[in-house]
Amino acid sequence: MGRSPIPYVAILMEMPTYESPYITQSSHPLIEDAFTQSDYAINITDSMGAMVKVNEAYLRLYKFSSEADILGKNHLFIRSPITPDNLYKNMWNTIASGKVWRGEMTNCATDGSDVFIHLTISPIRRGGEIVGYMGFSINREQQVLMERQLFHANKLVVLGTLGAGLAHELNNPLASILLDAEFLRDFLKGAHRAEYQEAASSAAESVIRGAERMRRVLEHLLFYSKKDSGTATSTISLRQLLDDSFLFIERQLTSRGITIDIEMDGEYFVSGNRTQLESVIHNLLGNSRDAFSPSTSTAKRISIRSYFVEMEQLVRLEYWDNAGGIQTDVLSRIFEPFFTTKGGDGTGLGLAISKQIIAEHGGSIECESVDGTTRFTILLPATRLPKS
Repeated sequence: MGRSPIPYVAILMEMPTYESPYITQSSHPLIEDAFTQSDYAINITDSMGAMVKVNEAYLRLYKFSSEADILGKNHLFIRSPITPDNLYKNMWNTIASGKVWRGEMTNCATDGSDVFIHLTISPIRRGGEIVGYMGFSINREQQVLMERQLFHANKLVVLGTLGAGLAHELNNPLASILLDAEFLRDFLKGAHRAEYQEAASSAAESVIRGAERMRRVLEHLLFYSKKDSGTATSTISLRQLLDDSFLFIERQLTSRGITIDIEMDGEYFVSGNRTQLESVIHNLLGNSRDAFSPSTSTAKRISIRSYFVEMEQLVRLEYWDNAGGIQTDVLSRIFEPFFTTKGGDGTGLGLAISKQIIAEHGGSIECESVDGTTRFTILLPATRLPKS
């Protein structure tokens, strides 16, 4: 028989005690060495966010050649336009109130490359007053790469589940185009052109509309399926985002007797990645479609409302369906990665990725389910189109 492991506490009790030579020295060289040699990027700023001290890992992370390149500069020196204003606002409100802030953001290195970090900021107090802040950054480059791979995989899953809808979107206008084209062919051969002039003009318009519809579907399909479409940012019309999201799945919903109701009290714009935000709507629509029972006797409905929260400069998007609701024990887990109630038909990635996407856009997503109705509330920082 092997020896029984010695409890960790017993080992500590048997260790000899001694006074560390570092603790008794005012310079604290052990602490200085730990700060300098840490593999994690550490920075200290004054109360206004100006850099006071950084370690070697911080210099490597942002590609600074020396500490002198950044000392005295404001933290905005490394800010990336990818990170939304609302995230910075929340961060400063939190640490200025004396609390610790934790979150993920994208910054810029000196060569212009993106730096993906998980950041923890702690206030530094002296005599009860905040005199500075300490930031502790963990490089998320590999994690972001994996997240993008998962996001692309989820897009392919979405496209796979929407395949039937795509076929309908293309087949319906194609059938109309063929019929109208045959009519126009016969019209041009016929002797009574004047009699059917109006019908021919209508058929030509129908061909154009059908071809435009097919072109839009195919263009959007190609854009959505690109592996790098999930990185570019732009100013996005919320109305256009919803229209594009329904492009692949609307016929699947209506063919199952599901009524779609969209109400917007204005034209709003958000800043971010179009493909990522669209995938959030796709996941919600796909989940609703799958949740509705074919035998449901009550009117099936999906409703989307958008409002502007002026005080916080946020767009509030409320999405709800009456597909039967979500059980309480399931509700608490719906945003967990790989958690699914669809068995082998689900990956458990949709809502987990959606929550991550919304967070990276400086927003939030919450879910509640009461009396057979499920409601998702999404908040995103509002922006406006630049003046021409």
